[in-house]
Amino acid sequence: MTIALADKSPSKPGASAKRPPRHAAARAKQLFRGLIDSPLTDMARDVRRGLPAQMVDAAADYLQVSKSEIMAITEVKAASLSRWTREGQMLPLGESDRLARVARVARVARQVLGSDEEAVLWLNTPVPALGNVKPLSLLTSDASSRIVEDTLARAAAGVYA
Repeated sequence: MTIALADKSPSKPGASAKRPPRHAAARAKQLFRGLIDSPLTDMARDVRRGLPAQMVDAAADYLQVSKSEIMAITEVKAASLSRWTREGQMLPLGESDRLARVARVARVARQVLGSDEEAVLWLNTPVPALGNVKPLSLLTSDASSRIVEDTLARAAAGVYA
């Protein structure tokens, strides 16, 4: 199949055609989506090595929330994140683990609900079975994350959630 593209060559003589830049937000979403899609063994390995500091921005873009909300969930301090990003460092183990937990729950939500969009919407919408709070806000601990995953499992089984 051939797709015809409109000619978007420069109108000025002597100007060279440039490839349109990819949007930073799209690249960031792909970074977090890659974590979501990775096998759990790979995710565990990446957590041990440390996730890239840019993954905090990527998670915020993917989940359509503020960076500060992701920082609160993962207990990342703004000054530390700024330094790690500037210096090209990886997140420490604890912060990487908490961010991977968010990705793991996002994966379960996508599996149950059928799409990234539906998963993001559900994670950002107060759920009666969770006390009318946003599931994303409960991902601050392993125990409350398990409650969110259990709620998704019950929904998949057809139990009111």
